[in-house]
Amino acid sequence: MQNGPVSALIASMNHYADKSLNKAQIFELIIRDGVEAFNNYRRSQEYRPIDLSGLDFTAKDLTAINFSVADLTGCTFDLACMNDAVLIMADLSRSSCRETDFYMANLEEADLLHCDLREAKLGGASLVEAVLTGSQAGQTDFKDANLTRANLQKCEFQDADFTGAIVKSADFRDAAIEWANFEGVQYDESTRWGSKPPAFVAAGIVPKPE
Repeated sequence: MQNGPVSALIASMNHYADKSLNKAQIFELIIRDGVEAFNNYRRSQEYRPIDLSGLDFTAKDLTAINFSVADLTGCTFDLACMNDAVLIMADLSRSSCRETDFYMANLEEADLLHCDLREAKLGGASLVEAVLTGSQAGQTDFKDANLTRANLQKCEFQDADFTGAIVKSADFRDAAIEWANFEGVQYDESTRWGSKPPAFVAAGIVPKPE
């Protein structure tokens, strides 16, 4: 005999199987039945793009959620836990992600145009070819993140921490990086630093972590 939580999950999976849900129903599925039920729904829909724009996920536990190719424009994720989340090619333009925990999340090719990422935690996250143009990322944690070929133009990185991050071929042009920490960062000749590169770049030195 199956226990309560397992029975509830199976019932949820059966209820939503082969159904195309609208935005309100998808939000209800996430909040009421949890991430696993939502991920199963995405699988049943073969990960087709979905519109979740403008929804409020403040302080929600979204660990390991699969938001790939989802429209998340204008959403609120402040204080949410999105560890190990999959957001490949998701559109988070103009979303609020203040103090959001994206530890080890996959944001490859994600669109984060003009996002509020202040104090977010992106340690170990993959942002390969992500677009963060114009985003606010003051005091944001990018430690050990992979920002290869990421577009970081015109971002605000006041006191951001890039310790150990990979920024090969990343584009920092017109970004405010004067007070960011680049200790141990991995960059190459294709990294674009703009008119005010860090001092170690001008000297041809890669900072060593302690």
